[in-house]
Amino acid sequence: MSNTQKSTALLSMSRVRNNPLRIALGFCLGSAAILLCGCAQVSSVQPGTPVADVIRKFGRPIVTCAQPDGSRRMVWTQQPEGETAFALTVGPDKLVGTPEQVLTDNHFSIISNGQAWTAVKLLCQFGPPASITGSGLYHSRQVIWGYRYMKPGSDAAMMYIYMGIDGTMMTHYISLPDPDRNEEVMGGGH
Repeated sequence: MSNTQKSTALLSMSRVRNNPLRIALGFCLGSAAILLCGCAQVSSVQPGTPVADVIRKFGRPIVTCAQPDGSRRMVWTQQPEGETAFALTVGPDKLVGTPEQVLTDNHFSIISNGQAWTAVKLLCQFGPPASITGSGLYHSRQVIWGYRYMKPGSDAAMMYIYMGIDGTMMTHYISLPDPDRNEEVMGGGH
């Protein structure tokens, strides 16, 4: 993929940050660029590394969000096919903190903290989902974000986050076996 194509994909994702309802379009374009960046290797970044060095080595993150304390949260992900996403906090000094794998049961538990979880907040916390689907009819319809991840014991799972009828606010969530990777359980197939 050329630098121009990567820039176009990342530009599409920057628009997603400002409008979560456009995530599906931007996600498709951005995912290809991110998959080529070696995202899992972000886990090897040492705390205190200048953010410019991290970006030079691993490419731009798929999501960058300003934090209230002046820091920035950056997320590199392997979604839709991979099971990892790593977040780095970048301080005002432009140095990164410890990489954090955010697609885990432990980290997903943060969404039960009683706060209102908007689409933008979820995107900043976990990066874009592996899938966006819908369920239900009429007024009971829900937009569902699915994050692919591995549960302890190497069980492939999907964290499904239900985002209400307009896709902007989390209503509930549930972890289930990944239908594409648990053929015996769900009848999926790969």
